[in-house]
Amino acid sequence: MAPFKTLYGLLLVGLLAVGCEKDNKVAPVEQNSPVTVKVNQSARVKQNVTLSVDNITDSRCPANVTCVWYGNAQVKFTLKGDTESKTGELCIGQCGQQMQNRSSVTLQLGSETYEVTVSDVQPFPGTKPDGTPQEAVVTVTQK
Repeated sequence: MAPFKTLYGLLLVGLLAVGCEKDNKVAPVEQNSPVTVKVNQSARVKQNVTLSVDNITDSRCPANVTCVWYGNAQVKFTLKGDTESKTGELCIGQCGQQMQNRSSVTLQLGSETYEVTVSDVQPFPGTKPDGTPQEAVVTVTQK
């Protein structure tokens, strides 16, 4: 019986040692993939670049309502690199004289150029209870 206890003890210690091994790998960043970011939150869009949504203003016509004006959703954001950051504003919906279902702007961070595109603002007015946190669906592409 004693040899089995010793064997089980050694196996248990071995499994614990392997199970406690630290995983220091950083998950790869999927470039050019849309990220969904809530107001006052940020997402890493490249190894050393983050996107923060600073403010969302949404005046789109609520679902199941007839409106004279479609309205729009404006997204203010900050794109931040290691040494500098740039702010921008994007608009979808009735922005100026035309309807836009996506909006893009090009920004320079150091020697790199990025295109920031918003394709959606969620939730659409009238589809969720008031006070539901808003979020923008944004794609950042390195040019």
